[in-house]
Amino acid sequence: MNTQQDYHIHTNYNDHSDPDLTIENVLTQAKRKNLKSIAITEHVRKSSEWVYDYVEEIEHQRKYSDIKVVIGFEAKILLDGTIDCLENLARDFFIIASFHSIFANKKLWLNALKIAIDNKNVDVLGHLAPEKSFQLYDHEIEELGDLISKNNKIVELNAKYHRPPKKWVNILLKKNVRFHLGSDAHSLGEIGRFDCIMDLIQIIDKYNNNKLI
Repeated sequence: MNTQQDYHIHTNYNDHSDPDLTIENVLTQAKRKNLKSIAITEHVRKSSEWVYDYVEEIEHQRKYSDIKVVIGFEAKILLDGTIDCLENLARDFFIIASFHSIFANKKLWLNALKIAIDNKNVDVLGHLAPEKSFQLYDHEIEELGDLISKNNKIVELNAKYHRPPKKWVNILLKKNVRFHLGSDAHSLGEIGRFDCIMDLIQIIDKYNNNKLI
């Protein structure tokens, strides 16, 4: 896994990140951490009114950086499997689809996830894990793996929540699912920090090294 990449970074465009998590400071910190590419992926809703100011500011700031900067959004997966993001934004920008509500129903959760995986505008599945009230059988994870691979989605190794579970990572690897790293940073100090998920990174590195033998 390439630890010089961080594809899930927030900013102070939301109301619960640190105030100093400006786009300019994100780029400065990313350079300080020797990152080569990042995705800035602010929480979005269909009702969000700041999105074009946000896009414009990233476009301006990245002109002065030698880091590759991807403009994106993190969109909530809704009960019906759609994402809480305007279609034109989802079409034009990098999209992480994540659960941010408790469904408390395995069948509804699985259905919503499958619809999100089928969504052509979703690029990444963020902090993926079952709810505490239920678990998935191996064959159910395998079915999801087949669907993820078929739709060419990426599963994020999320440092904030230590997800997906180890068993999921092992099963999804066998289904040729691709992974990348996301700190899910809501503060400058969290950018590019992956020490808490080194066990997940090592599972993937070991699997890939064995494939090369």
